[in-house]
This record gives sequence, structure tokens and C-alpha cells, in this order.
Amino acid sequence: MPEPRNNQQATLFKRHHQAVFTELDGQTALFQAETCDYLVLNETGSAIWLLLESPRSMQAICRQLVEDYDIDHETCMRETEDWLNAAVEKKVAIKTTD
Repeated sequence: MPEPRNNQQATLFKRHHQAVFTELDGQTALFQAETCDYLVLNETGSAIWLLLESPRSMQAICRQLVEDYDIDHETCMRETEDWLNAAVEKKVAIKTTD
């Protein structure tokens, strides 16, 4: 079930401190040292990863993605939420309120 709107606005996402990354042929490769998970991100995933350099809300991430890519806001919010939830589950990103 989606979080209430107020909680979503207060929730920020950032990179997990144990996620190591590098650029490979225009894609971002991630390695999570604790879990030994290895991920290769596509162009959009790489763009989200770059945005997570500093804590950002899902709304702020989508504002940038809608500006940079041919995607509508609703689709962006849905797909970005899925991406962020998967990133948190794989421990390459974390949720924070600060």
C-alpha cells in the first residue's frame, strides 16, 4: 500500500554508504559490499543513481526525470517508486527523513 502523501514528501532517498559504483560504457554498475549484490543500471537507473548523490525526495527525482526524458509525471512517479523500493531492498539506497 502506498505511503500517505505527507510521509512521501518527508521521505528522502540517498545512496547506501556500502554501495560502490563505477561507469561502464554509459551505464552504472553497482556493487553492494554487505550483500554482494551486483547491479548494472540502464540509462534511467543511472540518472536516478546520479540524483541520489545527495538526499532527494521521490517528487524531486521525478521533476528532474520528467524534464530530462519523455515521460509523464504519473508514470514517472509509479516507476520511480518501484525503482527506489527495489534499491532500498537491495541496500544500494536508503530512506531517510533528514
